[in-house]
Amino acid sequence: MNLAAAVTRLLSERLGLSAELLGFVVVERALDIVIGKAGSADRAERIAHLLRGQGEEWEMLVDEVVVPETWFFRDRKPFQFLASYVTEKWRPANPTGPFRVLCIPCASGEEPYSVAMTLLDAGLEAERIRIDAGEVSERALASARRGLYRKSSFREKSNYVGGQYLLRHPEGRRVREEVAALVRFEKANLLDLAVYRQRAPYIAVFCRNALIYFEERARREVIASLRDLLDEDGLLFTGHSELMPFLEAGYQRVDYPQSFACRKGGPPRESIFGHCQIATEAAATIHQARKPRRIAPAYANKPLKAPQAAPPPASIGEAGQLADRGKLEAATAICERLLAEGTQDPNVYSLLGVISESEGKLETAADLFRKALFLDPHDYQSLLHMSLLCERHGDIDGSRLYRARAGRVHSQQEGDQEA
Repeated sequence: MNLAAAVTRLLSERLGLSAELLGFVVVERALDIVIGKAGSADRAERIAHLLRGQGEEWEMLVDEVVVPETWFFRDRKPFQFLASYVTEKWRPANPTGPFRVLCIPCASGEEPYSVAMTLLDAGLEAERIRIDAGEVSERALASARRGLYRKSSFREKSNYVGGQYLLRHPEGRRVREEVAALVRFEKANLLDLAVYRQRAPYIAVFCRNALIYFEERARREVIASLRDLLDEDGLLFTGHSELMPFLEAGYQRVDYPQSFACRKGGPPRESIFGHCQIATEAAATIHQARKPRRIAPAYANKPLKAPQAAPPPASIGEAGQLADRGKLEAATAICERLLAEGTQDPNVYSLLGVISESEGKLETAADLFRKALFLDPHDYQSLLHMSLLCERHGDIDGSRLYRARAGRVHSQQEGDQEA
């Protein structure tokens, strides 16, 4: 087994990262950074540290492969729901006592700081706010503790960005000390939550857009562990593409649009998708499409008519041709029809993503490309577009990750053609 393969396996065992999504190209690039410039003697020592998962070399490697993609008030709706929950339900029932929140992974800190600002805006006293924020990347943690952010950390279209809690700085904006004091940042691994069990229960847990990078084994382990940390009436916020595995594990979805929040529920239920990694919204669409429909009898009190030929079935190929001719509305209608019929074709989501991107709806486009990639992690077009979208948002690491994956797919396709 070569070094890249051995390190990839170790990253999977230690951090739960999917070897398929991670890929050797990303690992090899990280290895070049960690040990590429070392002399022969130092190189051997560095490799030994990496294979043991120890030392500065291991920390550097983790920093290179982890993608801390986040920004303030990301998706906005989860924070709106958190504020209404505190104001309307939790605070009236709990006039005293702390409100504990866990954000893991916390990346570079925008999310836990957004939680702190949300709770303050909801009228919760600072002395009652307890926010634990865990992250496996030392580089991301250092950035979070610094609390200094540039333009790329403020992407929400809403005018509200917590301005009263931020100070202007030559390099951007800095979180006020009184807000920073509400968050405890520390090194943490989602596969080892022992330290947080000692502080549980948490009224709210934010674990968003992390499990999409995990192997199924690790994902199930994390979902079960988070249940133990959550208060009986607490809220768990996850990413839009990650909600379905929680629901399949027995969590109950909260009826607040686009919050992607759930609560503890009963025992796990069997998924009709088995172990497929399908985006939440795609799965919800398919469930809906498979529900039995009531159809009125065609013969009821109506004169007989000559049978008419059924319209030809819509196809993604037809939608693509319409999009190429600039008929985007018609192409979108065909794609939506296909989704309503229960299709699981990643090309449908990918084409909708391209259309949304051409209309300037970049966040919508990114969501659609992610759905395509959950159905087919090797969808070349979606990988390329995600790389470009990340680059436009200033997420250079994310852009490189998607571009590397696209390169692997392209090389594989060329190899198949030659064969």
